[in-house]
Amino acid sequence: MAMLTSFRRLLSDLLTSFLGHGCGSLAASLAFFSLLSLFPLAFMLLYGVSFIVSHDVIGGQVLLSFLKGFLPTVGERLAVEFQRIGELDTVRWLVFLSFAWFGTLVFYELDYALNVVFDSTWKRHPLISTAIAVASQGAIGLLLILSYAATQTVNLLTAYASHLWGLDLIALAAHDVFLTYTLPFVMAFLTVGALYRYVPRRRPQWREALIGSLTFSVLWVAAKLIFVTYNDYATVYTKLYGSLLEVILLLLWIYYSALLFLFGAELAHALQQRTQAEAAADGVHSDVASSRAPAGR
Repeated sequence: MAMLTSFRRLLSDLLTSFLGHGCGSLAASLAFFSLLSLFPLAFMLLYGVSFIVSHDVIGGQVLLSFLKGFLPTVGERLAVEFQRIGELDTVRWLVFLSFAWFGTLVFYELDYALNVVFDSTWKRHPLISTAIAVASQGAIGLLLILSYAATQTVNLLTAYASHLWGLDLIALAAHDVFLTYTLPFVMAFLTVGALYRYVPRRRPQWREALIGSLTFSVLWVAAKLIFVTYNDYATVYTKLYGSLLEVILLLLWIYYSALLFLFGAELAHALQQRTQAEAAADGVHSDVASSRAPAGR
C-alpha cells in the first residue's frame, strides 16, 4: 500500500513537473530542429563514414537498417534520399559549413531542453556547448557504424542458422525482431542514459540517469510498435494527406519521441531531487544526534 502511494505521488510530481517545465513546447522545438537538421546531419555523417565504408554499403545497408529501427514507416525511403546526398562529389566549403551548422542545431536545442528539465540555472560557455554538439555528431556516427556491425553479425548468424539447426522461421523472426526492436532499444538506452548523465549541468547519478533512460526506451519501443500497427490500418490518413502523409508521420514520430525523451529526463530529475532530499534529511538527523550526544571528558 505504501509503495502504491509512493508511486502515485511520484507520478503526480512527474506530471506536474512535466507541465511546469513546458515539456510540450520543448518537445515541439526539438522536433522542429530535428527535422531542420535531418538532411544536413545525414550529409555530415555520410561524409565522415564514407572514409570507412563505401557509399553503396552506407546507402544500401547501414542507413537502411539504422533508419528502419529509429524512423518506422519512412526509414527505407529516407535511406534512398540520404544515399543520393552522400554520392554528391562536389561540395563547396560554404555549403559544407552551413550543413555543419544546421546539423548541430538539434544538439543545441537538446542541451537547452535538458537543462530546463534539470533546473540548471548557470549558463555553459558557448564554446563548450559547441564542443558538445560536435561530439554528439561524432557519437551518432559511431552509433551508425556500431549499428552496421551488429546488423552484419545478425545477418551472418541468420544465414547460417538453417545450416546449423534448421530453424529458418525462428531465425528470420529473430532477425526481424532484433533489427526492428532489440537493437534500437539497446542503442537508445545507452545513448539516452549518457545524455541524461553528462549533458545537464546539474548531473544526476548513473543510477538515476539509467532509470530514466530505461523508462524512455521501454515507452519508445512500445510507442513504435503501436505507431506501426496503427499506421497499417489508418488508411483514412492516406486519403486526407495524400503525398504529404510521410512528412506528417515523420513529424509526429519525432514529436512523440521528443516527448518521451523529456519524460524520461523528468523521471531522472525527480529521482535526483529525492536522493538529494534524503541525503539532506540524513545530514540533519546526524547533526541533531551529534548535538545531543554528551560531550567527552
